[in-house]
Amino acid sequence: MKATRSNPSSLVYSPLVRPLSRRERHSAAVRQRLFDAAMHLVAKRGFQDTTVEEITQAADVGKGTFFNYFPSKEELFNAFGEIRLGKVRAALEAAQQGREPIATILRHLELTLAEDPGRSGELARSILLTLLSSETVRTHGCGRLKQAQAIYTQILTLGQKRGEVRRDVAAADLARFFKESHFGALFLWALEPTGGLAAVIHRSFERFWASAAPPRTRAKRGIRK
Repeated sequence: MKATRSNPSSLVYSPLVRPLSRRERHSAAVRQRLFDAAMHLVAKRGFQDTTVEEITQAADVGKGTFFNYFPSKEELFNAFGEIRLGKVRAALEAAQQGREPIATILRHLELTLAEDPGRSGELARSILLTLLSSETVRTHGCGRLKQAQAIYTQILTLGQKRGEVRRDVAAADLARFFKESHFGALFLWALEPTGGLAAVIHRSFERFWASAAPPRTRAKRGIRK
């Protein structure tokens, strides 16, 4: 199952073989409404101060409906994490196909990962605060971050084999730097969201790639080893 191309962050999934039935489309649409309503409220009030009843009222569904889709309020953020991990997996698939340079794939990945937090500074701060304050969300979040970093390592290893990424630094170390530069950019923008997050992400990626590019590429840019 994968997200539709029209909305990479959507919880409405399209099957690989058969179309969704009417019941499945309705179920996916309700799940999406609940998720969107929750993100909107969390951005305004924070995770702890947002209740399930408020989410269902905003989504215009019965309170009991929420638990048909999410076992708990924390599961909303687990769903958010799964969406992000799906984007990372899609980037690996693109890298394995070899149709685009690794730099292009990683830059696009950073931008797609920033789409939801980039809706507003309030939402970005609420997401970061929830990761820090909820033990359940933090535990699941850390697990997905480890999975994502392992996939970054695979992507960068492919880049090294193709001569697109420097080979004198371990791919795992470059993957960690990629993750840290992305979260650093997101955190700093959340503190003071002047301008769009996309511009901040572009600058963050340029700094990362200046360190990850092979020596010949860095020499062309006037970057010392």
